[in-house]
Amino acid sequence: MPLKAFILQHLEDDLHRLLLSANRYPNIDIPYAVSQIEALRKVKHKVPAWFNPDLKFPPGLSLEQSSSESTARFKASLCSGNRMADLTGGMGIDSYYWASSFKKVDYIEQSEHLCALARHNFATLGASNIAVHHQDAADFMAQAPLPYDLVYLDPARRDQHKNKVFLLTDCTPDIVALQDTIFQKSPKILLKTAPMMDIALAVKQLHHVAKIWIVAVQNECKEVLYLLDQQTTLPPDEVEIVCVDTQHPTQIFTSSKRLEKEAVAPLAPPMQYLYEPFTSVLKAGAFHSFATQYGLYKLDTHTHLYTSEALVADVPARVFRIKAITKYDSKAVLAQLSTPQANITVRNFPDTVETIRKKLKIRDGGETYLFGVTAVGIGKAMLVCERGFD
Repeated sequence: MPLKAFILQHLEDDLHRLLLSANRYPNIDIPYAVSQIEALRKVKHKVPAWFNPDLKFPPGLSLEQSSSESTARFKASLCSGNRMADLTGGMGIDSYYWASSFKKVDYIEQSEHLCALARHNFATLGASNIAVHHQDAADFMAQAPLPYDLVYLDPARRDQHKNKVFLLTDCTPDIVALQDTIFQKSPKILLKTAPMMDIALAVKQLHHVAKIWIVAVQNECKEVLYLLDQQTTLPPDEVEIVCVDTQHPTQIFTSSKRLEKEAVAPLAPPMQYLYEPFTSVLKAGAFHSFATQYGLYKLDTHTHLYTSEALVADVPARVFRIKAITKYDSKAVLAQLSTPQANITVRNFPDTVETIRKKLKIRDGGETYLFGVTAVGIGKAMLVCERGFD
């Protein structure tokens, strides 16, 4: 049986059992087939366009660290032109989507194995405008004979012992050391980092930061993008920070450190509606400018939830209607529930979700949402809410 047919036939099988029964398939490299099935299962959800048994996938870590289809498409929508270079090619997903925005894409990768897979996959997918280069990123930029419209980097965020690193200077390649060399060949650099990296520190270390995007997917922060433009000399406080969730493309929030410093969020007890900002907004630290921009009230200085009497449309947040405000007491809360079940969240509250669940004897799930909060005027309380307004 051909490998492709075997993979398709066993796509839903128990892979541990499949490995144990390898002797039943003497003409199939079972460990390799299992690795490809595992990759296809992940790709089906992460990069649906690459759910293709004719493609070849690397070991798990490369796939885990790669961009998703939605984030790769988003990046490709930010810039376009004649020629760009992806200095950290990896699996090639970003390069593949950049190829729809640029006439020519240079994929650079220091792993010979990943380069071989990329050549195969680009050919299979019909991406004929991508050139694969097996080379170190710094060496490639030093020798590149042609100018680029954009250079993109997604540095590896693990050290030689496979431990995660949290500083740009510890990533590979080191963009802080490399940025001036890149600017000799390209006026613009787009850098991708993990969400846990400190944005303020990154801006200090990078040159000519023109714009920052905090990108989330289904309300989970996935990456932070820094656009470096050689023509830009903005002070760090003036750099625009754009918060976006690829599942809610019209609900975009924009702020800056200066706007946040100048904004003063008005405080008020819970009203009719409750707004829980998307994670990208919280990552930006835009706790005051978020309120002033949408005409909302903050529940308390240190409670990052917002409220309004009338519903405000297109706010980048989960929106709830507050049905009741109760004491943090089992009898009071259960009186507001049709069944002892609710989704619980805490903001500026002394107990954890698990502690609340045990104390109130409430199961997880259902259509009701409970928020343990501290709010002006009422102190610590439970907000009983329902969704369906965002």
